[in-house]
Amino acid sequence: MGCYRNIIDELTDIMQNGGLTYKHTIIIGNNSSGKSELLKCLIMKSGFSNWYLIDSVNRYFSVSQIYKMNGEAARIQFSPNIVEHRLAEDNYNLKDTFYYMGVPTSIENFYFDFETELKRLFNQFLGVDLDVRQSDVGYKVYLDGIESALSSGYQALIRLFMEMEYVRHSMKRGFVIIDEIDEFLFAYNSGRIFNFVRQEYRDFSFIVTTHSADLIANAKEANIVLLTGEQYEVLDAGDFNSVSQVYNIFSSIFRDSDFFSGKGVNNDKEKTDLRLRRLLNNKASGIWNNAHQHELEYIKEMNLTKVQKVVVRQIEEW
Repeated sequence: MGCYRNIIDELTDIMQNGGLTYKHTIIIGNNSSGKSELLKCLIMKSGFSNWYLIDSVNRYFSVSQIYKMNGEAARIQFSPNIVEHRLAEDNYNLKDTFYYMGVPTSIENFYFDFETELKRLFNQFLGVDLDVRQSDVGYKVYLDGIESALSSGYQALIRLFMEMEYVRHSMKRGFVIIDEIDEFLFAYNSGRIFNFVRQEYRDFSFIVTTHSADLIANAKEANIVLLTGEQYEVLDAGDFNSVSQVYNIFSSIFRDSDFFSGKGVNNDKEKTDLRLRRLLNNKASGIWNNAHQHELEYIKEMNLTKVQKVVVRQIEEW
């Protein structure tokens, strides 16, 4: 289906122009599949106006960074500098940044602006009471009334909720990209976080990446984009009802980077089955194009099994 760059551009256009079925999208693929490039392209083509990025390194929360701002600085505003700075080559998925209004700062400065909502979200998601209290040497964190150090999982949740509260207060509505949304979370919480944020922040459309089978198995009414550098396939999250079903997809993707083209599959029948499955899913998702049609015509000339011929007919009749 063309070169890597064409695939990224094609998917970007489809996603930005409402070409997918659902409001929310989950992207999966191996580490060289082009996920990061797709996310970057989505934002760069949008002009930053209604898009926000939380890349995978922005998952830390430090009480030592809390500072109560006053005056004009305390007024929460939308700042495109945050995402622009995160997309910089030296920062993207490498450095934790919050470049607010053209100045490097810390999102923790807004903690007390969002404190009531953060406590509610933290308790609703984990069943734990969060409190930040001032001490003689700054601030300390209390969990269920006990002074505590924050684990990486707790930090990731607080930071994610803080970013989303900033977005809710400054953008009001739009698109939010969260790279590795379940970073640092245990499997149970990983399976819940996607549904939780989209339920809580209903005015936003979410595009997330994940390696979590639990998250996908629990997701409903969401597009799933399977991506490699050479091909893509769009599925419906509602078709996956268990972790084992998701693992069947994962095992196919991650066992071989050439999964979609079938280059790493020795069995010709299996190779054709994989190609037909991708074509059927893309036809059902409404993203059929000339390249798909040419591929189908090529497959029809092959020596197909009866079942494969039925799948071809399904594709043509969809």
